[in-house]
Amino acid sequence: MESDVFTRIFDVETEKKTLTLYQYKVGDVSCVVWDAALVLAKYLDHQCNDKGPGENFLKGKKVLELGAGTGCVGMTAACLGAHVVMTDLQSTMPILRKNISMNEDQWRGLSTARAEVLDWENDFQLDFLPDIVVLADCVYYEKSIHPLLKTLEHLCRSSPSTYALLSQEERNTPGQIPVWSDFLTNLKKKFQLNYISLKEQHPRYSSEDIHLIQLKLLNNVIQ
Repeated sequence: MESDVFTRIFDVETEKKTLTLYQYKVGDVSCVVWDAALVLAKYLDHQCNDKGPGENFLKGKKVLELGAGTGCVGMTAACLGAHVVMTDLQSTMPILRKNISMNEDQWRGLSTARAEVLDWENDFQLDFLPDIVVLADCVYYEKSIHPLLKTLEHLCRSSPSTYALLSQEERNTPGQIPVWSDFLTNLKKKFQLNYISLKEQHPRYSSEDIHLIQLKLLNNVIQ
């Protein structure tokens, strides 16, 4: 119902674009734009802005988003010139596809964006080999750690240059502390982790408790 939906306005400063993000007042983990998604989206924007490093590293790149939720990160990448596939579970598709439909004029003629169902628990077939994988606040449940790691590893083998950008809020609650610790322990077995410093991030959209990490697969050689 429309009464269950509210909106958030998000500016992509580099391209002077404005996204209208529809969110659910009540729902599960994919119902709103989480802070980690804002940090990652604004990092992408800042990195392409002439007031930042100044080089639009996303233009023409293929970007795949895991756990896209409302689509803030993926649609920001599309506004910055990337060809984007935003993925999540079937239950998330209504709000994600609504957001893509309502915002596609912001990147029309510049790039492309679409949503696809992707369940980390199952083998998947996506006709899309990404240059960059993005994910924000995807580390919640112990049972999803290994499926997520397997999915990340699979996608990052697309080419030797493929890498991931992960944004995750570290939550100091009894349930979340072991989940994040277990994820990091297993992540380091497969990936090289490069923590992006706060000074490299957007000056207003950054936080000590939100980790922004570039991930490169160890010994990534295409067979």
